[in-house]
Amino acid sequence: MNKIKLVLLVIVFAIIGLFVWDNGGFLLAKNKISLNLLIKTYSTPELPTGIILLISFFAGLLVAYVFALFERFRLNAEIKGLKYSIDSNLEKMSELKNEVISLRNKFSPEQKE
Repeated sequence: MNKIKLVLLVIVFAIIGLFVWDNGGFLLAKNKISLNLLIKTYSTPELPTGIILLISFFAGLLVAYVFALFERFRLNAEIKGLKYSIDSNLEKMSELKNEVISLRNKFSPEQKE
């Protein structure tokens, strides 16, 4: 299994390397990004396109992580609630079993004779 992972990792890096090699001119071209908010305009210094793509990729990873973190907190709260429900149901089942046993002992046919 480790050899398969290693081979797949080498293939992925080879594809990334081929992409960078073929698109080196585009990735190294300097671009400036500007954001117009009608009140104020923001702009970045001139950066290579590859750096802008990396910044965008990691910003997307960060946003996805934050959304996943909130979902995880919500699911952990739901799990706690379900565990509490299971515990209360198990306690109720124990009480009902004890009640059934006491009723069997109270109304057993051996006592009627």
